[in-house]
Amino acid sequence: MTQQTSFVQGEIFYQEEGSFVEFKKIDSKNPVNTIVNHAEKYVIGFLNASVEGNLYLGIDDSGIILGVTLNRNDRDEILKNIPNKLRNGDPSIPFSCYEVHIHNVSDTEQKCIEGLCIVQIHVVKIEEEYLYRASEGAHWFYKTAGESVYLKKGSNCIKLNSEEIAKEIGRRKQKHLQKEAEELDKRLEKEPNNRGILDSRAKVAKFMGDVDTMDKMHKKVLALYPKSPEARIEYAAAHKSIGDLEGALSILNDALQLDINDSSIFKNKGLMLLGLDRWDEAYQSYQEALKSNPDDYTIITQIGVALRQLGKHKESIQFLNYALSKSPNYRLAKYEKKKTYYQIFKGGIQIKNISEKDEIF
Repeated sequence: MTQQTSFVQGEIFYQEEGSFVEFKKIDSKNPVNTIVNHAEKYVIGFLNASVEGNLYLGIDDSGIILGVTLNRNDRDEILKNIPNKLRNGDPSIPFSCYEVHIHNVSDTEQKCIEGLCIVQIHVVKIEEEYLYRASEGAHWFYKTAGESVYLKKGSNCIKLNSEEIAKEIGRRKQKHLQKEAEELDKRLEKEPNNRGILDSRAKVAKFMGDVDTMDKMHKKVLALYPKSPEARIEYAAAHKSIGDLEGALSILNDALQLDINDSSIFKNKGLMLLGLDRWDEAYQSYQEALKSNPDDYTIITQIGVALRQLGKHKESIQFLNYALSKSPNYRLAKYEKKKTYYQIFKGGIQIKNISEKDEIF
């Protein structure tokens, strides 16, 4: 809400510039464009700072009320052009985020001075995970430049560079995740065994870099569903996503020790082993997975990859051909086949009698 006040030319305004208030003297020959451009910059600055603020155009830095001369057409242009400008930002700024008010300026005898105005733009406080950018940054080639992102800091409205943008986005994400974590913790107090909530809390912890909480949530799920291959795979995938392949592999091996001999366990174990360059073990794991899913072209493709890494190029091509016979449009199998032939050609390897129709079973 804006506070009703009077503006008397030459007097000192009752507020001071700072984090929530900004003054701008307007002495341009084209005041409408100047006001619209200032509006865009400072609305974005206040929104990105997540503060409720006011921009007063027609007051100088020392707080002296000067006013700006605007005719009826100028006022209409300002009220039309500011929303149009802000709608073209990235993302578009909703009308509900700000209010534009044009106040009359009076003399010391409280008589209105014809055409003299103060333009006030009131910005509401919102908290967003993303940053607002000026309309010039709405195109893809400006996205990383940082020149169109403003942030109100004290009495300044600064342009952020690329590094500052990345840091600010990181801070916002952490703040957003912390809020989400607190909400999930409250839900878990009421439903401690709700798997959906536990899974969500584990994901949030992962994104926050809180590995201890991530492990704690996954272990609760495993305690509730000790024989669930999906629960083991999700836990392993979480460790894989943070770069802990050894930890992910250990989780899958624990599942196998509990006789959870699901093919998906072997398939995911093979993937972890490939990531660790343990080609022979990966090949064996994929072979185990293939026993219960002999037509799974994704498994067949990965066996081809493992064989290539083991230097068995002919066998690799045979498996990749077989995968393509199951799924002719499978792009990964096509890519791995080309990669295998490239290695054969580059290495001068002589392999005879490989047919596109070769099968291995």
